[in-house]
Amino acid sequence: MINDNLIRNLGEQLGRFVSDARSREDMQQSLNTIVQNVFSRLDLVTREQFDAQLETLERTRAQLDHLEAEVARLQQQLSEQGSGKDA
Repeated sequence: MINDNLIRNLGEQLGRFVSDARSREDMQQSLNTIVQNVFSRLDLVTREQFDAQLETLERTRAQLDHLEAEVARLQQQLSEQGSGKDA
């Protein structure tokens, strides 16, 4: 999910504008709750999930490139066989 330090730092920065310590603490806690709720509704993934998906896509792309080359080779082979029959 989101880094808790980021949320905490944001709360601390906004808390500088509030002089009363109790109000600042309440505001930081409320902000933390709000931000966590917002991020929980978003369709976010962890860095590990992103990296795993990227690796899968890279492997799939390599397989696709290989298959495209194989199809081109087979088409060339068929074309050569077809022109050999006509001669």
